[in-house]
Amino acid sequence: MRRVFDRLRSVLIWIVTLPVFLAGCILVWLGSFVLRGRAFEGLIEICCRAVLAVAGVRFRVIGLENFVPGRQYVAMMNHVNFFDPFMFYAAFPGVARGAEEKSHFRWPVYGSTIRRMGMFPLDRKNPERAVESLRRAAAWIRERPGFSFGIMPEGTRTLDGRLSPFKRGGFLMAIDTGLDILPMVQKGAFEVARKGSLLIRPGKVEIAIGPAVPVAGYTKENVGELIERVRRVFLDRLGE
Repeated sequence: MRRVFDRLRSVLIWIVTLPVFLAGCILVWLGSFVLRGRAFEGLIEICCRAVLAVAGVRFRVIGLENFVPGRQYVAMMNHVNFFDPFMFYAAFPGVARGAEEKSHFRWPVYGSTIRRMGMFPLDRKNPERAVESLRRAAAWIRERPGFSFGIMPEGTRTLDGRLSPFKRGGFLMAIDTGLDILPMVQKGAFEVARKGSLLIRPGKVEIAIGPAVPVAGYTKENVGELIERVRRVFLDRLGE
């Protein structure tokens, strides 16, 4: 009986959430032509929060004191479910752009929206192209001191709720730009939705912003040490 209830509730959530999601995409797409600066960023945040709200996903952000306004970061968040991009833009206290899977740019409506936002396509099936995309992103970030860069270092959503191995690309980008890494650890998202299932269970997610991890002293040769240092922050927070 509980399973039937969860499925029916999930269907209702999808019925309500999809129109809000599409409306948000269209608003952001239109807004990209007429809005600039804080006005446009505010529109993105409002639309992301609206999608989460109608889906029953509540969240709270802790550790805001670890974010220095006006400072650039490579912000890293663990990848759990399809709500992650909305969660990132709703929770990140600054202004950021990030990387999206290349195939997402071909999706109706959403693809046009993230293209207008200035997201960077990432071909995860081709490591060389992925690295080149991150190099272009690094050059873009250097020219825009008000922006940080958001990335999910696992590269794909977790299958079991546990933290997956981190890929090198985002860390090499942080070293290349000299930007410190800002961990954003989300807990509770796996109970809301997970890879391989369309079931949505309303719930609460906590986003913990940790102290920035400096990249000074790290190079391509010892990037593995940086990866392990950042990964330990996530594991400790997740209790793994």
